Order: sequence, then structure tokens, then C-alpha cells
Amino acid sequence: MVWNLSSLRRCVNDMMIYDFLTVNKPEGYRSDCALPDHALLGDGAASSWVAGAYEGLMMRSLYSIRRQPLMNYLLARKVRRQIVKSSEENRTAMHKALIKASALAIVDPLISFLSGFNLDREAVAAEARHLATETEHRELVKVGIALLGTFGKMEDIETILLPLGRHEEFTFYVAPAVRALMGDDRNAVLLPLADAVDGWGRLAVLYELNFADPAVKDYLLRFGCRNRLGLAEAANLCATKGDLAGTLEALAAGEALPDAELYQGLCDILTGLLVFDGVHDSIQDYKHGHRAQVAFVVLTQKYRELAGMDPRTEEILKKMR
Repeated sequence: MVWNLSSLRRCVNDMMIYDFLTVNKPEGYRSDCALPDHALLGDGAASSWVAGAYEGLMMRSLYSIRRQPLMNYLLARKVRRQIVKSSEENRTAMHKALIKASALAIVDPLISFLSGFNLDREAVAAEARHLATETEHRELVKVGIALLGTFGKMEDIETILLPLGRHEEFTFYVAPAVRALMGDDRNAVLLPLADAVDGWGRLAVLYELNFADPAVKDYLLRFGCRNRLGLAEAANLCATKGDLAGTLEALAAGEALPDAELYQGLCDILTGLLVFDGVHDSIQDYKHGHRAQVAFVVLTQKYRELAGMDPRTEEILKKMR
């Protein structure tokens, strides 16, 4: 991610991103709308990233974003200096240092170093809140979100994390922060968040869910695959964590009754798994793919009327042959 570093205050109307997403939310707001700092992106490819795509694609690529430990340590010292001895001069120096790299590359080592500095946790949280709510640059906001996941409090979820997380650019950082703060109870917050976003942010939330919760299994089977990026993006995750094969076998055996909504969700997953583009996981990558295919064939024969309600049924069966 390339930034124009000539100024720290050249965003649209000098508007804080948090304010833009809350009190000044624009008419016709979308979860992937352009942020006030968009003009600060360089003229290269970075300026054309779809919200949340940079983190999503980098995490699945082989490209290394790791920096030298010494660079991360020096960065952490600048942050520590502002926390211990807060001043506008130290804060500006910290901001300039933070936006020289993408948040994705620095948040984990930064949190590690700050945790080792034995700082006052509330002091760190206070600076994190400032980064998240009172800055105009998305990378600073992301760093603030990540720090709140380690040093923040439960009340930060409703007041700061969720308002930011409903924009796809920040969901990748908000979802693990919520997981860190809420632990096993996180689904109460993450499932509604998943429904509030429909692109890269939605995928980020799915990976942070507590899969031990039966309600999540049902959610993945019914709605998990649906996003504007394509059904293949989350198909294997939904199949694996939702137990696609086991569910299809239970339905085919008459141990449970299918409904139209569930059947459509199952077709979503199978349609995604039957994409053989060499990029996404396919039915061949799903551990129980053969079981799922056999059970789906039986299911469609057992419930012909239900199968006929989804026009994709014949195409799915054709690709399975």
C-alpha cells in the first residue's frame, strides 16, 4: 500500500474516518464506499484496491510482508514514547512512522513489543482509541483497532469497533479484535457483523467465528457462502466447519427434514466447490467431498419437488458426474 506522505492532513474536509462512518455517514452509504483518505493513496495499483481486498489477498498469497525485527522494534519505541510521554510532537512522529508501512505488516510485532514493554494498559488503550477515532488515515485506524483487541475493554466493541467494522476496509481488523475481547461469546457480535458486510469483510468475519456453536454451523450452511465476491470464496470453509457431508447424509437418510432456505444454502456451497479455476478450493480439496456428492444425489432423488425449486440442481448434478 503506497501513500502520499507529504502531509498528514490532506483528506476530504480533514474529516476523521470514524466521524465519516458515524455522525457524518454519507447518503447512500455502502460498506465498501470510498473513505475520506482515498486521495492520499498513490497513483499506482494501491489506489484501485477494493475495500478489504489488500488484506484478504495478501493473507492468501505467498508474498512476504514481514519487516526486519529491528525496524519493528524502533517503530514500537516511537509508539511507546507517545504513550509514556504524550505530546503533539511525539504523536505526529508516531503517526508518520506508522503510515510508512501497511498495518497488516506491523500490527502483530507492534503488539508483541508493546506487551513486552510492561506499559500501563489503560494508557495504551487510550492511545489506541485516539488512533481509531481521531485520525484521518486508514492505516492509523487499523493499528488502533488491533491495539484495542489486546489492550481495550468490552465497551470499546459497541462504541468503536463495530462502527468501524461495518466498513469492509476495517472488518479484517475488527473481527479478531472482537474475538480477543469476547472469547467464546463472540458470535453474538460477529454474526450480525457478518450480515452487515458482503465482501472481503464478510470473509474476514467468517474465519473468526466460534465454530463450536451449533448456531454457527447452521448459519454457514444456510448463508455462509453468500457474498459479492463469489460463492467459491468461502465454500470450503462453510463445507468443513458446517459439516456439509454429515448434514447431507442426515437429510438423505430422513434423519432431518430439509427446507427451501437450507437447500438453497447447500446448493450455494456445492456450486462454489464445483468451481475448478485453480485459485479457489474445490470439491477435491474438501476432505469429505465424495461423501457430500453421494448424499446430494440421494437427497435430490428423495425430495424431487424441493430439488426442482433451485435451478442450479441439474448443473450441480451434471458437474458431479
